[in-house]
Amino acid sequence: MRLTTAVKMIVNGQFSLMLKLMKTGTEFYRACFVVSAISEGVYAAFTDKRATVDQLVGKRTGISNREGLEAWLELGVSLGELDRSGNEYRIAGKLSLALLDPTHDGYQAFFEEIVKHHYLYVMETPAKLRDNASFPFDESIGRLIARSSRISEPFISAAVDDVVPRRGAFSLLEVGCGSGTYIRHAAARNPELSSVGLELQEQVAVAARENIRNWGLEGRVAIEHCDVRKYESGQRFDLITFHQNIYYFLPAERVALAEKALGFLKPGGRVLITTICRGGGPAAQVLNIWVSTTQGHGRLPDPEELCHQLKDAGFSDVKKKRLMPFESFWAFVAKP
Repeated sequence: MRLTTAVKMIVNGQFSLMLKLMKTGTEFYRACFVVSAISEGVYAAFTDKRATVDQLVGKRTGISNREGLEAWLELGVSLGELDRSGNEYRIAGKLSLALLDPTHDGYQAFFEEIVKHHYLYVMETPAKLRDNASFPFDESIGRLIARSSRISEPFISAAVDDVVPRRGAFSLLEVGCGSGTYIRHAAARNPELSSVGLELQEQVAVAARENIRNWGLEGRVAIEHCDVRKYESGQRFDLITFHQNIYYFLPAERVALAEKALGFLKPGGRVLITTICRGGGPAAQVLNIWVSTTQGHGRLPDPEELCHQLKDAGFSDVKKKRLMPFESFWAFVAKP
C-alpha cells in the first residue's frame, strides 16, 4: 500500500473502520467455526485432540470432499483454534478447549444457541415484522435449550435453596421442568421431598424421565408431558416453580396462570418464579426479540409488572430479588 493511500484512509476514518470490521469478522468466523466443529462432530472425530485430514475424511465424519475439509480446517488454523504440524491438526484454541470440557456442556449449548438461533432472530426479525408474521415455535431445539439453560443453574439453585427446607415432607410442582436438574437439586436438598414435573415438549419430557431414572429418583418424582394450562390434579403442593419460562405465556395470560398455580397450593404454600426480565444486556435483549416474535410466546416481563400480576391473581405477599449482578435476572416468591 502506498503511503499516500494509507494517509488518506487514516484521515477519512476508513483505516480504523477496516480494522474494526476485520476484528469483528474474525470473532464471527471463530464463533461459527467452533460451533460447527462441535455440533457437526468434527472435533469428536479427533483422537486425543489430534487428527490428520486422511483420518477425518470418511466414516469418522461422513465427509468425502478432502479439499473442502482441508480448506475448512485451515480456517481453524488461521483463527488459532487449530494448530497444524505437517499433516496433523491439533485442537489448540482456548475457546474450543473450554467448550469441549464436559463440565461446560451448558456453555457449549448456549454458544450453539447463539450462533444457530439467536443469529436468525437478529437477522430475520425486521423482515418478519414487515410481513406482519411471527416465527413458528420450534420444538426441535428443546433439548438444546434445556442444556443451555443450565448456565443459570448456580443462580436458580440458590433461589431454590431459599424456599425448600432441608428436612420434612415437602411436595413440589415444577412447571416446565426441562432436564429435571432443579428437581434433582431440590430432592438432594430435602430427602423427603416428592415432585411432579410438567413439560410441554414431548422430547424434553422423555429426556427428563430418563434423567430421573438415572438419578435414582423414580420413586419420588413423576414427569408428565402436559401443558400446565390443561393440567388437572387433586394433589396440592407446598411449592410451585417456574424457571425461565414465564415468557412462554402471553402477558395477558400471566394473571390467569398465577391464579391456576394458586389453586394447586397447600395453605402456606409458595410460588417461585425465576426469569430474565426486561432491561438486561444484549443476550437478554435477543431473548426478548425471540419471545416477542414467536407464536404463543410473550415479551419478557418487567419486574414491577410481574409483581403486580401476581398480586392481581390473589397473592398478598410478593417479593423479588435480583439473582445475577449487573443483569436483569430475578427471582419472585409469592405467598397467598
